[in-house]
Amino acid sequence: MVLARLQSRQILKKMDAAETYEQWTELASAYDHENGLDDWKSADASKSYDYRAIRQRLDLIRDLRFRQDYHQLLFTLNEGVHGNLGGMGKPALYNKAKLGTKNLIHQFVREVCGALHDIDEVDESIIPLAEKEDFFVRAGHCYGRSALMLSGGAVLGFFHAGVVKALFEQGLLPDIISGSSAGSIIAATTCTHTDEELEHRLSIDNLHHEVDKSSGVQPSLSPFASRNQPMDADNLRSYLEKIIPDMTFQEAFELTGRKLNITVTGLSPKQAPRLLNATTSPNVLIRPAVMASCAIYGVYPPVTLMCRNAKGETVPYLPDLRWIDGSFVDDLPAKRLTRLYGVNHFIASMTNPAALAITPDPDTPGNIFRQAFNYQSRIVKNVTTEMLKISRDNLRFKSPALNMLQHLSYGVLAQDYTADINIFLRNRWNHPLQLLAAPSRQAMLRLIREGEVSTWERIEMVRNCTMISRTLDEILHRRGWEK
Repeated sequence: MVLARLQSRQILKKMDAAETYEQWTELASAYDHENGLDDWKSADASKSYDYRAIRQRLDLIRDLRFRQDYHQLLFTLNEGVHGNLGGMGKPALYNKAKLGTKNLIHQFVREVCGALHDIDEVDESIIPLAEKEDFFVRAGHCYGRSALMLSGGAVLGFFHAGVVKALFEQGLLPDIISGSSAGSIIAATTCTHTDEELEHRLSIDNLHHEVDKSSGVQPSLSPFASRNQPMDADNLRSYLEKIIPDMTFQEAFELTGRKLNITVTGLSPKQAPRLLNATTSPNVLIRPAVMASCAIYGVYPPVTLMCRNAKGETVPYLPDLRWIDGSFVDDLPAKRLTRLYGVNHFIASMTNPAALAITPDPDTPGNIFRQAFNYQSRIVKNVTTEMLKISRDNLRFKSPALNMLQHLSYGVLAQDYTADINIFLRNRWNHPLQLLAAPSRQAMLRLIREGEVSTWERIEMVRNCTMISRTLDEILHRRGWEK
């Protein structure tokens, strides 16, 4: 028993040191085998999902495909092509083993995707093209699609680069990506470069640039001071010019096919936050949008957005309005992405220190004491949020800065920082001033590396939960049936 535990610990250490996902999966598989988890994967039964319904449906689809009964197969798919069937996407099913989950779930997802290809490829004399189009359009709409949301987090945001890199290398990077504050830097970098360029653009060699330490972020102890702000803003602007091309949201979408979304918060409490993208603001320039989303209140000056007009000239966009850090009010803009793109499955990469301090990782299993602590934390958060709401709605200070701080504090606490799949930064505690300092090459490399490893732990969950929607999107795109 002692020897087995030592072997398991050695495997876990090697997993943390793995250089590729292929190495990591080999070690994870060895860990599962060493700890008897292969038997758990092979057995259908679990209280976490409706395994009987999934087994029954899997056997039916297999039989229909074998008999090439395409009309009945189409009828069967029409009955139940929807996400999280029988609860098979629950995190609890992916926390037991290091690699993957129940074999039944893997088999079911692959079988459904195979059936979808069968319907797509079957001769039109059997299933007419119009009937196919009607099915796939409806199925795509009903099943929905996934989005990746990158939170704020100052220099910790380079963790997102590792997350995006790991998903991209496995062909699992969603086309819909949002970014707030630091997350907007990585989101914009991802969505303004083609697949051929992306691996290099997310590398340490591209992301790390030496900065003039004299012009680094030097925040005052007062959140209302403006000293050094122009210098700080110039430093950030210079960095963005090195890693993000000068283009609009529409130009980025036409280049890469990825739907970039950047959140910005209004400088006035009465000013509604915005989600900038090729649909709502196609002519807005991405770099100023990222500048605005990174404009931490009291550290960086607020930003006026810029756009290209009909003559191709760069002019102010909504010139009377200024914008600040997007993470204050809408760090993970799930509701807006749902309305715009029909997203119903979300992957969140979370580095926001404020969110990490008040949000336990919902995908991490815990004992009764951890659960009790998390429950108490939620109560404290909810009570504090309600108190701030009452204060915001009824108290007015002479200082506009205090009113704004009250508004932003409520916005931070009132948000939901969790998603269907959560990739959380492990180190939740950092000195506030370190968060604003230019990271060394070694520190940035460590963050990117942690993002990769943390994502590897979720890869098979992402793969299973998105495989059907990716198959539907591929068929719809190839056929030109996208709506």
